[in-house]
Amino acid sequence: MSDLTFVLGLALTVFMTVLFLQWLLQNKEKKYPKGPAGFPIVGHLPLFGKYPPKTFLKWWNSFGDVFSIRLGSWNTVVVNGYNAVKAAAEHPDDAFSGRPNFLTMEILSERTKEDRLAFGNFSPVYLKQRKLASKALRMFTSKRSEVIEELVTSETNVFVDILVKKYNRNAGLIELDVQTLVTKIIYQFLYGRGKTVEVERHVKTIIEFLEEFNELSGNGSSLDVLPWLQYIMPWKVEAIRKNTARSDDLVTEQVHQHYDTFVPGNIRDVADAIIASDADDEENKDRYVLTRARLNLTLADLQDAGVDTTHKTLLWLFLYMAKFPDVQEKVFTEIKDIVGTNRSVMLKDKPELVFTNAVLLEVMRFVSQVPFSIPHYAMKNAKIQGFDVDKDTVVIFNLYSVHHEISFWGDPEIFRPERFISDRKSLDKEKCNHIFAFGRGRRRCVGEILAQMNLFISFSNVMQKCKFIKPADEQLHITPIPGLVYTPKPYKVLVQERN
Repeated sequence: MSDLTFVLGLALTVFMTVLFLQWLLQNKEKKYPKGPAGFPIVGHLPLFGKYPPKTFLKWWNSFGDVFSIRLGSWNTVVVNGYNAVKAAAEHPDDAFSGRPNFLTMEILSERTKEDRLAFGNFSPVYLKQRKLASKALRMFTSKRSEVIEELVTSETNVFVDILVKKYNRNAGLIELDVQTLVTKIIYQFLYGRGKTVEVERHVKTIIEFLEEFNELSGNGSSLDVLPWLQYIMPWKVEAIRKNTARSDDLVTEQVHQHYDTFVPGNIRDVADAIIASDADDEENKDRYVLTRARLNLTLADLQDAGVDTTHKTLLWLFLYMAKFPDVQEKVFTEIKDIVGTNRSVMLKDKPELVFTNAVLLEVMRFVSQVPFSIPHYAMKNAKIQGFDVDKDTVVIFNLYSVHHEISFWGDPEIFRPERFISDRKSLDKEKCNHIFAFGRGRRRCVGEILAQMNLFISFSNVMQKCKFIKPADEQLHITPIPGLVYTPKPYKVLVQERN
């Protein structure tokens, strides 16, 4: 061995030793969360089981409110329980408001080179984008509430007529009917009351996009947590890319039409409201300019996420009404006693329909159809419940744990809408605040207000006009099919008109 080789080897050894000692010095005071043992390369993915929320509850019981796992290639911390999730989501430094650079998220934005509202990283531009979207939705829901009511009610009436005609005597699958109802409503929320042919054509495109996207993504995309799979399954990457383009093209077409026909002061729909909000925002005009492409992506998120979650929520609601006929009858009786049957249920009736609201909340709690938040990302070193979480760690909020926390709910595995009603026969505010169906913090779903209005009007009006009946040979399973949004297993029901 030459002297030069010896010197280089010694220098490398000293250098590595210094780095190691430096790492020990930096981390000797740190307290990291513990977790279950996993596997090389794939981490804990094989241990999730058929129903991951139950597995995560077991890990929560074993390792506490904050535990660590390996999500494929990503170091991950899972946060459980109301107090821990609330504290992490509302961290004063927004430490956990980032998004991991998952492959699917890159594909969703690669055509425009702009971030989506739901999946984009946390930045000043994101904050402006969120502010404008929130302002636009408030503007639309306040100024056009009568349009919202009329639209949802008229589409719901058509929906009821279809269900009764198709399933009055012969039980059938109602999923496509529900999906069509919700897609038509949200499409017209966003882009206006268009010609029937245009609505039908675009509704079909949106439904096809979501079905294919959910099929490709499955129970979370393996490409995101094991990114090297993109070289083994390039066809899957290309399929996601092509499918995303279809949805983006539809939104782009609508946005161009709105810019061309926009009249200040005439807010026809959410797209108009976003354009108006951007034009009125003088505070940040010179600092953060939202491109038309970014506005397109905001609408795309409201469209796709709104349709997917809302239609599945209604599917769960109708399933539970058929599964628990006594609850369904109490909903109908309340509506009949307070509203009657000669007019449609309106938003003004919402405060009086306490049990109906309690049913909506209990189904969202019990099912927890988005049991884990869209993955968050630690943008800096921070702490959760006294545990250190290093920068660049994926952070998952276990919303299912919040909705099934025994210390708060008492009997979380029992479906009991009455839990949300106080002794004063009004909704219990504390329990309502423990429902995280729309997330928490600055990543909370920006479309929550519109979604809740839609759900209340459509569900209560359907309950007023018809009832769902379990066929004698149908089981009506309530264990979900895991996915990005958990879905009920296909079920058949009879639908009869109320007299």
